[in-house]
Amino acid sequence: MWLKISSFINKWFWPLAVLLHMAYFFQAWFSGSIYLVDSIDYLSQAENFKNHGSLYAAPWDAPIKLDFFTFRPPLYGWLILVIKSIVNSDYAVLAFQSILSLISFGSIIQLLSKLNIEKGFVKSALMLILIAYPSHLIHCNFIMSDILFQFIMLQAFIYSYYSFKEANFKHTGLAAFFFVLAMLTKPVAFLLGFSIALILLIVYIRKHQLKLLLPFLLLPITYHSYCSYNKHITGYYHYSSVSPYFVLKYMAKYTNAQVYGEEYADRVQDSVMVLANAAPNHTERYKIMNEAGKTFIAQNPLVFLKFNIKGWFAFMLDPGRFDWVHFLNIDEGNFLGLYHTINTKGLVNGMLEFLSHAPLQLLAILFFSLIFNFLLAFVFVAYLFSKKQNGFLKILIFLFVSYIIGSTGILGLARYRIGIAPMIWMAAIFYIYAIWNEKRNQLS
Repeated sequence: MWLKISSFINKWFWPLAVLLHMAYFFQAWFSGSIYLVDSIDYLSQAENFKNHGSLYAAPWDAPIKLDFFTFRPPLYGWLILVIKSIVNSDYAVLAFQSILSLISFGSIIQLLSKLNIEKGFVKSALMLILIAYPSHLIHCNFIMSDILFQFIMLQAFIYSYYSFKEANFKHTGLAAFFFVLAMLTKPVAFLLGFSIALILLIVYIRKHQLKLLLPFLLLPITYHSYCSYNKHITGYYHYSSVSPYFVLKYMAKYTNAQVYGEEYADRVQDSVMVLANAAPNHTERYKIMNEAGKTFIAQNPLVFLKFNIKGWFAFMLDPGRFDWVHFLNIDEGNFLGLYHTINTKGLVNGMLEFLSHAPLQLLAILFFSLIFNFLLAFVFVAYLFSKKQNGFLKILIFLFVSYIIGSTGILGLARYRIGIAPMIWMAAIFYIYAIWNEKRNQLS
């Protein structure tokens, strides 16, 4: 039975994958629910660059938000601008994102085939993922940078592996190039390429091939150039004004909420923002927000650590309630996220409140996704501890996944998992294929 299913999927994978992407695209087309809160930033940035030559990521005619001159790196805004100069529709951006998604699946199949995993097995696994991991297809149909970021991160991963396996300037050059693109897509990515460069440095010292790391000089050059541009615009040398926002409004706020309650955390944050809004310049504003956030965290380091660990688990398991609610254009009402509800109401009361307000059909989908994500997370951990897997590949997967979890996992959102989802999928495929292949050999 399995062989027949695998044979069918191997033959029809691409038509089925295209149909699934089209189904989600047309759902987005008919519902019109293609925007999240951040979408206006990217659309405004594209429009402002076209009309004013500015990377300002907020509506130009509205009251000025000083932080938003350096709030979003430019790559996704530029992509929107290019696509809409050809077809002036936000749906053209979504169609392009679906194409990027299909290319990413092709890249995964190609890489795993080179690593001696049967294409039929890979395609069957990826088809299961497309069905059971709906957050991916949903995010193909939001005006958000996550699918672009996923594509870039996957290419950076692939060429980082090739740089180890077959060291040459082509591979290190492409790895460095994609890390630069990642830095210009999301601020969170700017240290990841440096981490991979350090690993390759150890490898290349042993091989006496240090010159191959020269392309990675693009990373500090990009970082310094972008920080210098931001200093020219705002007067302060920094990479992104997202950093103090994240430190104060998420990391510090949630830490305070765990200790003193949500109302107190909101009041404290509001008081800091009064000072920040009265700051005479961007430099002082940035420092007020950043230092206040760090101070609150330092006051309760164990609570902060505990909350981070909870966020890391939620990062891996979140079934994507937020994604579905917005994609299907459902009125949230009292149907808030389970992670948020548990953190504010406690485990038992939070669970009861979530279940009492959740639409039954959506609850069934979320439960299915939760079970799948749990199994995926379990297999991912098993892969990391498996002694039979490729050593460098395992290190590389761990670095990519742990970096994003450590950087964004405090929020515990499925959306942040999109960027490194292919690495989690590949880890699961490696591990399951090794077991399946071993049992098959024992039976033959």
